[in-house]
Amino acid sequence: MNGYSLYTKIILTTCLTCWGLVIFLPLACLVFQSFSSPSNVPCDYATTELSSLTIRSFTLAAVIAFMSILSGYFPGRLLGTSHQHSHWLLPAILIPLALPRYVLYYAWTLLLSPTSALGTIISGNPDIARFLNSFTSTAVLVFWYWPIAALLVSQGWRHIDHQIWENASLDAKPLSIFKKITLPLLIRPILMAFAVCFVLSLSEFATFHLGGIQTIGTELAVLYELTGSEHYVARAAWPLTLIALTVSLILLKTSRRWLLSATTSSLTSPTERLSRHLGINHNKVPWTVFILLMGLTLFVPLALLLTNINTTTEFHRFFTLHYDDLGWSLITAVLAAGLALLIVMGALTVNNKSLSMLIQLTIFLTMFIPASLVAVSLLKILAVLNLPTAIRQGWYLVSFGQAARFTGLALILLQAARSLREKQLSESAALDGASPIKIWWFIHWPRIWPIWLGSFLLIAMFSFTELSATMVLLPAGLPNFAQRLLNQMHYARDQQVITSCLILIALFIVFITVIILLLRSLRVRYVTIILCITVGFFSGCDLESRPADCPKVLHTFGRTGRGPGEFIYPRAIDIGPDENLYIVDKTGRIQNITTRGKTLSVIHMPDIEAGKPVGISIAPDGNLYVADTHYNRILIYSPSGKIIDKIYQFGPDDKDTFIYPTDIAFTGEKKNLRIFVSEYGGRDRITVFDSRKKFLFAFGSPGNAENQFSRPSALCVDQKRKRLYIADACNHRIAVYNFKGELNKYIGSVGREAGQLRYPYDLALLPNGNLVVCEFGNNRIQLFQPDGRSLAVYGRPGRQSGELAYPWALTIDNQERVYIVDAGNNRIQIWQL
Repeated sequence: MNGYSLYTKIILTTCLTCWGLVIFLPLACLVFQSFSSPSNVPCDYATTELSSLTIRSFTLAAVIAFMSILSGYFPGRLLGTSHQHSHWLLPAILIPLALPRYVLYYAWTLLLSPTSALGTIISGNPDIARFLNSFTSTAVLVFWYWPIAALLVSQGWRHIDHQIWENASLDAKPLSIFKKITLPLLIRPILMAFAVCFVLSLSEFATFHLGGIQTIGTELAVLYELTGSEHYVARAAWPLTLIALTVSLILLKTSRRWLLSATTSSLTSPTERLSRHLGINHNKVPWTVFILLMGLTLFVPLALLLTNINTTTEFHRFFTLHYDDLGWSLITAVLAAGLALLIVMGALTVNNKSLSMLIQLTIFLTMFIPASLVAVSLLKILAVLNLPTAIRQGWYLVSFGQAARFTGLALILLQAARSLREKQLSESAALDGASPIKIWWFIHWPRIWPIWLGSFLLIAMFSFTELSATMVLLPAGLPNFAQRLLNQMHYARDQQVITSCLILIALFIVFITVIILLLRSLRVRYVTIILCITVGFFSGCDLESRPADCPKVLHTFGRTGRGPGEFIYPRAIDIGPDENLYIVDKTGRIQNITTRGKTLSVIHMPDIEAGKPVGISIAPDGNLYVADTHYNRILIYSPSGKIIDKIYQFGPDDKDTFIYPTDIAFTGEKKNLRIFVSEYGGRDRITVFDSRKKFLFAFGSPGNAENQFSRPSALCVDQKRKRLYIADACNHRIAVYNFKGELNKYIGSVGREAGQLRYPYDLALLPNGNLVVCEFGNNRIQLFQPDGRSLAVYGRPGRQSGELAYPWALTIDNQERVYIVDAGNNRIQIWQL
């Protein structure tokens, strides 16, 4: 940087520092881990499991990329040739990208819900259901990637020489024109679009995960979840990394030639001439295809969401419950967008060709590598540096991961916006001694500041709904809109999901409308002021934990892994007559484990592909009842771990069948035994059986009014007071019933204060009748008297002893020790309240 002014040095140093922290260091760490020897890695998970998915993953990615190009061809042609509509056509094409892929998937799968007509038909045929889910997830990715393909194909149309069209259209046949002119001239952008969509599809996680499709992208995430080893995942990902590097090199070479010339505007005429020669209406076919795609990717999903609304209550409750989700997600997204543009600015202004190429190459490479890998590498760097906990768990790390993922998109957009005239002026200014910052400010900025602002908005919207990196980097207790929305989808909370999706769509439409109006009527400084005011408004969201009593931590055991005494997101627990624990986690294992963490035996669930259990209870006779949620049944195990019976499965008769059972509770003994089962998924209710597993009656229905439930997640019996406590999780309350199914009262309301609840997932009873409630949403434990008065609040979000990360369940022994399933920390904490 010799010869630069101090101001220029400060700006470039800031840009390069951001690149080093967000892009370069995580990539370097990932490469190092790929070639270093893994440590503490369980050997029972072979990498051959990933190798077996290669053909399936490549085939799916190729199909998605090919269909995306077919879909985006005509919109790309319009964007590259129709300059009369270019001021609104580009934003319109990019609008579908603002909707997360998992939102599109959810909207379309409303047609396949277990309570819909089609869902009822296919529920009895798992093979058809899996095929439709796979088809839907694949189609949704095509719906989402076609704008990217259109953007890249449009670059080819912009560079076509109109003289070639004029000469060819005089005597050539339509097919000859396509084979000898169109395809050769567009082959590079088409191949580039194919490569970009192909690699992005290979690393796709959320949509394939929701659709139940195993690919390289999903299994890399699962591999890290199962092993907790960065080395293992980095080594397993090397084929995908190699492909990403190849595509990045091609994109780097290609994008440097994306310069718009003054002759581009003349392309409209030959295109119209060619369309007439083919016998088609130029103004009809491309616009028809474009409108059809907009319908499939925006209007139809929106209509599906709107037509499935059956209550407006959730809209009233949304901002009370989720305003902090919106606020913090917006803050991290805005910072991510700012970081991304700073990095791109450094890449485009640094006056060193080799360094500029290195920066751009690493930006593209980071865009194509699964975001979770980059996030894991970032955490590894922080761990190696042994920085304070406050830094290693800072909220801004989420922004780093989001910026790493989307900086490549900003670079593509800004590279595509360059013009030949700008390049000539820049070279002249450089010869006159102007610094890169001055060249950028006086030559580039006056013309392309709307593109920068549009890129900022687009990246902020992408970051707002990003999941792969966010889920890895999100500190315990930090509210996040995308994470909450994905959880709601998993829990089949249709009304809450629809509400969140519609508010998200409305928010993005407002953002886009405001920006377009500002670009047309205001100067950039006013736009900046309004954005700062918006961010300042949301930055007032409260993240501080409410006052809580300090629990007495007796012991903690467990860590991440698949071995004995290790857990992968445990989420159900109960204690047997022998004072030993039964704990189920997302590997589908039920570990019989001592209170000191020693594993005695392991039960493996017979089926786990569709999902894992979320509830487990010990019956009075010592048998183990497991809520095999996603297989619509209750499995009954003997104390030795053998299946001895089951209670029903999904079926057309809604009297004695389940959709998604969550928990089991018991009253009485032997012949007077009553079995209570909670379920959700469209029939949210409690079903009662006798000792012979014969259906007696059921009570409750979906909703938030009296005698209604929204994902009843846990049950607890107070035999002395003849009470059945029900954790009405998504209504944020505890329902109190008698054993006949008659409502007594409710405890709690939505909120964060003492006496309020946020996603109560489990509950247990102390010998004195006080109720202990596990709050997933507030990351705490709350103690209630039988009359409903809150006595104390224990715990706060975090990773240290006495802190919790998404506690899922709890149980209590005879000595009033509380065993808490600290799911986000993969451990069990034992507290004395």
